[in-house]
Amino acid sequence: MSDEATSLMDLPSPILLQILSTLPPTALLYVKSISKSFLNLTLDSEFLKLSRSASIIIHQFHSNRTNTLKILKFVVDNNFDHDPIVDLDLQLYFPVDPVFLVGSVHGFVCFNYFFGDVDSIYILNPTTREYIILPEPQRVRKWPNLVTYGFGFDPVRFEYKVIRIYQEEIRDDDTNGFRYYKSEAQVYTIGKLGYWRSSVEHVMFCFGCRAYGVNLYGKIHWLVSDANGNELICSFNLENELFESFPTAPGYSKENCPNLRSLGVFGSCLCVCDNNVDTHFEVWVMKEYGVTDSWVKQIVINISPECNNYRLCYEMINLLKVLDDGEVLFLWRDDFLFLHHPVKKTLKRLDVCEGNFLASSHVSSSFSLKNFEAEVVNVF
Repeated sequence: MSDEATSLMDLPSPILLQILSTLPPTALLYVKSISKSFLNLTLDSEFLKLSRSASIIIHQFHSNRTNTLKILKFVVDNNFDHDPIVDLDLQLYFPVDPVFLVGSVHGFVCFNYFFGDVDSIYILNPTTREYIILPEPQRVRKWPNLVTYGFGFDPVRFEYKVIRIYQEEIRDDDTNGFRYYKSEAQVYTIGKLGYWRSSVEHVMFCFGCRAYGVNLYGKIHWLVSDANGNELICSFNLENELFESFPTAPGYSKENCPNLRSLGVFGSCLCVCDNNVDTHFEVWVMKEYGVTDSWVKQIVINISPECNNYRLCYEMINLLKVLDDGEVLFLWRDDFLFLHHPVKKTLKRLDVCEGNFLASSHVSSSFSLKNFEAEVVNVF
């Protein structure tokens, strides 16, 4: 380690965390490669809080044949600032329609397009106006088999990976056609081998096909169902490429609709949003990662007549971001955003665009996809 790096490590942790939190992803990757101590600091929960960026990316689709990316930045009083000049009209560059937002990591945005036997993944950087198209994976997505995706960053190997979960339906003729799923992970490492690899293990879980994976602590997480219909959280470790699972948040029963519970990130913790009753909506937070007893009911939004104007009950709600003042940003289905203040108990609907859209937390970056030399980079 250089003398400069040693001097930095002599600084008090709070000051060093402040410095690291201001670095762009390119510089941060270099700093983390210098020392394991720097790497550990960037995984610290305080660093994760400091490095939060109050912006989200909106993927608007199916409204008057639109297929547009918008970036919203939150400013004073959590109003949003939208510069239409930076909007990206995907319809002009992609002959396929529609594409669906998988997630955003370090300014890279992952999209999935599927129709018939075609199942394609695109990685874009809206800032540099670059994109790459990954090769077609093995095993065609065809009913009753299912596919879902996740996109994340391995902080140990400094690699970006797309995870494709292929779920094969198994019917047991000895039990009157009882159905369950055998799932495997297919892994594509951006800029490396140029093809998809299958993981060494499989799990007997159904991941479904609606929700994409949640990226946290170098792992991608999904809400899954086992063969008996029990809900669990399943993670895929991006370093060793192995599955793990642990119990989900309280409140789940087999009578509940699984499409009314969603997985997200609350600050630096996993959370589960539950919208299965008509009286209130709950957010459970896992205060200690992987510790079942650490689940806490963090937010309860009572479904009052005012809330019914927003049609909150009995639909999927996703938590997108916890803002600096504690307000929480949610996406209701694919229709609108709303803010909730847990202390003031206020609700505020945000009308950001017309039609349907998906959204993700986003940090803009000028890191060029051309740094991944093994990939063919296209420019908008």
